[in-house]
Amino acid sequence: MLTLYHFWSSTCSRKVRLVLAEKGIDWVSNHIDIVTKLENLEPEYIKLNPNGVVPTIDHDGKIVIESNIIIEYLDDTFPQVPLKPEDTYQRALMRLWLEVAELQIHKNVNIVSYNKRHVPRMDKLFSKDEQREILMRFPDPVKRITMLKRLDDGVSEVDELFAIQRLNDVMGKIEKTLDDNEWLAGDEFSLADIAVAPFIERFEANKMDALINWDKRPRTADWWQRIQSRDSYKIAYAFQNPDT
Repeated sequence: MLTLYHFWSSTCSRKVRLVLAEKGIDWVSNHIDIVTKLENLEPEYIKLNPNGVVPTIDHDGKIVIESNIIIEYLDDTFPQVPLKPEDTYQRALMRLWLEVAELQIHKNVNIVSYNKRHVPRMDKLFSKDEQREILMRFPDPVKRITMLKRLDDGVSEVDELFAIQRLNDVMGKIEKTLDDNEWLAGDEFSLADIAVAPFIERFEANKMDALINWDKRPRTADWWQRIQSRDSYKIAYAFQNPDT
């Protein structure tokens, strides 16, 4: 049995649900409310995922964390509908895109989202003192310190602009890659596309118009439309908050 611990709108959770849908894997949902109930910080969940984040999978008692590791694990363990290129060079390119998705896109979209979405949402739910208490419960000391500093100082306009520029660099790289390839790691849909796709939706949700100027990036626009037309995308994004 495979259980997915996830949050409905988490980009990394959507990444894993895309793989599960592509492969037609049966799974059991364990929805972890990371916003209002803070279930990711409960001791029971921390035992599963010491980082206190989603997603996590439990596959017959084997616990796997970190979305990029999870999607490779799923592809290795369920070989039907392979999502890694056969060519070893293209497979290396795929893994580079997984790294770009995590270290460049995820990191910088969180910076841009902080003032736009995080602050209004948390201020509505919790006082500043309560937010500080919540952050002190984060098990990862690096994330804890980073978020405490943001709580005190916010994200500056300079930091936000720098993050947007880094995301713009990535979007330019996607457009250039698609000059010669149908997909990000060659001519087959792969984990590279799955790792990046949820963040494009996040750009749209945050109304980051400079990044989603499809007149400027027609190949990326076509790639994005093809991803959204896949059954796996529709299935992965059909999951909504079960508590509403």
